[in-house]
Amino acid sequence: MLLKWLEMRAALTRTMTEHRALCNAPTPDVAAISRSRWLISNASRQRAAWFVTTVNPLAERLADRPSGAAWLALQADMPAYRHRISSFVSRWPTEAVVEDWSGYRHDVAELRFAIAQWLRREDVAIRALAVEQEAMAVLPPVTACQA
Repeated sequence: MLLKWLEMRAALTRTMTEHRALCNAPTPDVAAISRSRWLISNASRQRAAWFVTTVNPLAERLADRPSGAAWLALQADMPAYRHRISSFVSRWPTEAVVEDWSGYRHDVAELRFAIAQWLRREDVAIRALAVEQEAMAVLPPVTACQA
């Protein structure tokens, strides 16, 4: 599980780094910015789907443990995080990026910081779940005689 998370985080980080480089240009490369935004969106969708199919079910099974509870609490904050991203995308369609390149670069830098903070929170929670998952795999099952 942890390896998959690290791969997906690296892919998202890579696309965000490429986007940051594009934003350092004095004028927008509209095609490259559009492609970069699509890649970031795609990487985010893949992560979200993986959370639904893999991480959330594990966290629900571990809801009585700190790692599961921490992930579920993080997921409770997800709608507000997604709303922030959606609002940004709505506010900055391609035409607006071209018209106000400086404003876009300012706003995207703020958003990039918020995304980095979110990824750090995810990282802590995923690592805790991975440790718990490993511990469960190593420990022998409790039998009726042991309980």
